[in-house]
Amino acid sequence: MMPAFTQDWIDWIDENVNAGMDKDGIFKILLENGYEHEQIKKQMEHEPAQKMSSQSVGQFHIGKKVVNEKLLPPVISIEGGTRLDTDKAEFYLIENFLNEEECATIIEKIQDHLRPSLMVDHDTKKSSFRTSRTCDMGALNDPFINMIDERICQTIGIDAAFSEAIQGQFYEVGQEFKAHTDFFEKNELSDHDKGFGQRSFTFFIYLNEVEEGGHTDFPMLGVTGVPKIGDALIWNSLNADGSCNYNTLHHGMPVRKGWKAVITKWFRLKSPTKSFDQRLTKTDNEKIKPITEIGFKVEKLDELLHEKILNHYEINEVYKKDETVEGDFITNDEEKAEQAPSTLTNLSARLKKEIHDYLKPKLEEWSGVELDPTFVYGIRTYNEGAKLRAHRDRLDTHIVSCIINIYQDVDEDWPLQIDDHHYRTHDIVLQPGDMVFYEGARLQHGREVPLKGRAFANIFCHFKPVSA
Repeated sequence: MMPAFTQDWIDWIDENVNAGMDKDGIFKILLENGYEHEQIKKQMEHEPAQKMSSQSVGQFHIGKKVVNEKLLPPVISIEGGTRLDTDKAEFYLIENFLNEEECATIIEKIQDHLRPSLMVDHDTKKSSFRTSRTCDMGALNDPFINMIDERICQTIGIDAAFSEAIQGQFYEVGQEFKAHTDFFEKNELSDHDKGFGQRSFTFFIYLNEVEEGGHTDFPMLGVTGVPKIGDALIWNSLNADGSCNYNTLHHGMPVRKGWKAVITKWFRLKSPTKSFDQRLTKTDNEKIKPITEIGFKVEKLDELLHEKILNHYEINEVYKKDETVEGDFITNDEEKAEQAPSTLTNLSARLKKEIHDYLKPKLEEWSGVELDPTFVYGIRTYNEGAKLRAHRDRLDTHIVSCIINIYQDVDEDWPLQIDDHHYRTHDIVLQPGDMVFYEGARLQHGREVPLKGRAFANIFCHFKPVSA
């Protein structure tokens, strides 16, 4: 049997009961910390009406990328994650939001800049309530951390002006953060407002897998977050009506073996520099559900088809025309301002159909979706100094697409810069005969470095799901 309750635990029980927290949830946390049923019942003068169980985050009642239609409408949209099947909170899991290399880099920076963690009210009597150490990552002014911060804001779709800087936390054996909520209590808000108002959402990322312990328990939601490299949890501290959401009470369980590193970013309801209607940032394109895991894939074009297209390109080069693209998506380096940034060589209807027919089964296999062909443009040749502004493609017709590189005469590689579903930017280098499949309407892509060379010729092919 566990020893009698320490004064820290007695104070914690009293504080949470007085705050109106769910008594069954408090009971469950005490059970998970090793106290016996009868001990807790006696201390709390309360017994749960039914047996309680915990649900792993990896075992949601819903499938990945599916939201129960009966749930309340969300305030935010997390397209690449799974929403917990409950109306008690907006709670999401995003698997592999960060990769191992990114996590290792963040851990190293955290370990170099640690201080003891504090409570919001800075009460030194509660030092055993939160026993981890903290790194104020916003103070580092580190380009890598700033990039991670930007990706978090893009993923949750809230402007950075409505947020706090990222914090890193490091837990060793025995260290924990007892059950708490992230919003400010009434007596705390005035000290922490500073024009930002109440905390609205939390974005929480595990950086390592703990040998034993270190789970994050949400007793009122019946869910437990298991530390897994790069996984992110997101939850709302406020309800849609602005009231505090006590259902997001959570407990950073003690580390039993090994260590735990996490980062946390809190979002606020207000900003001292922007109006409330500037808070949510996602475009309709960004709200498209991801179709593939990453969002793009490089493949090889059939050699005979490449040869046929290249032959057409060379024969019809004299007929190419300067291209005008609405919206100044294609521009020239200042030194080449006098020439058109791109030209267009038309394709015959027969060749367009052959390209579409060749690509359709390949893109369907990659995407797992039955597709309707929409457009095959002619051969666009980018001229020296050309730049393609980062953009997303048309919502109605350019959902699943392909770029085929036909020909290039360059002094150095000219990569396609494209974001994946977690807003991580990749450089894709194509050679003649290479093609890249990509989710063009959802993912931002472009070539914002001027072309160093004389020509870079591509074909663009677009499809939409049959069900669209």
